[in-house]
Amino acid sequence: MEPGESRPHPRRPIIIVGTGRCGSTLLHRLLARHESLGWLSTFNEVLPTQTWLSTFSDLYRTSLPDRLRHAKAFPKPFEAYRFWEHFLPGFCRRDRPLTAADVPDPGIEPVRRATAGVLRFQRRDRLLVKITGWARIQYFDRIYPGAQFISLRRDPRAVVSSWEQADWLDVSSAPDSDGWQWGEVAGGYLEAWRSLGGGPLLSAALKIRLDLDDIARDAELVPGRFHELTYEDLVRDPEPTLRSLCDSCDLDWTSGFEGIVRGTPFYDSTGTWRKHLSEEQGALVLEFMERTEGAGEREPQRSSPGG
Repeated sequence: MEPGESRPHPRRPIIIVGTGRCGSTLLHRLLARHESLGWLSTFNEVLPTQTWLSTFSDLYRTSLPDRLRHAKAFPKPFEAYRFWEHFLPGFCRRDRPLTAADVPDPGIEPVRRATAGVLRFQRRDRLLVKITGWARIQYFDRIYPGAQFISLRRDPRAVVSSWEQADWLDVSSAPDSDGWQWGEVAGGYLEAWRSLGGGPLLSAALKIRLDLDDIARDAELVPGRFHELTYEDLVRDPEPTLRSLCDSCDLDWTSGFEGIVRGTPFYDSTGTWRKHLSEEQGALVLEFMERTEGAGEREPQRSSPGG
């Protein structure tokens, strides 16, 4: 793309989805260093309309130590919910998954122009986006027809353990309480949650189940444009896992990106959940996930407060 050129909207963005705490930051930051991909940064989060700030994203691509590249003041790849909410009011709602019908029509062209500007100032061809929690696959597909979607999954014990350490989002309130933020819950899910003892651990597992269901439902609507991988494969066998991802997204496997992948230290943290959960707690999470597999499709949903 020439410096002065701007497409009407980004061509076939690549959008990473997954539950929170699934390891998506690692994948996002790796792909952000690919020569073809531009992305929203922490700067775009703070000042959504100032797309020229994306010029500074080149700092992230320089050969700096990770401690500097990931420093607070640096423009790092970011989910940038405030950016999306600025152009698409309602984007951040938590009480249910968003569909194509939820996209506010007046925001479509402005957000396309804004993300095209982000790419122009980064001198990149394709947009890379990361969103966790509700996947918004239908939602993004309306804004960017032909978008490619990547789903990253992780051992639910590791995800629950990570949520246990986080303090910036409540996923541990009981699904039949006023503190629950995530909307309606299928009767089978509530039954499993209660019969296994309830509590914050299983509430976090329930949030994972809802996110995975949302991703699975929407994946069926974008055949041929959905690629799934696991965090465990990414950290244990990064090069073939990322080659497969690039192939599915029609993203060139370049020598430069190969060098970045080979130079990245991958820490296998697949067993670290045991630092925060007991074996019994881990088994409980797995049992909940097994019991609720497909339960949301078999039973009607009900409002969570009051059961």
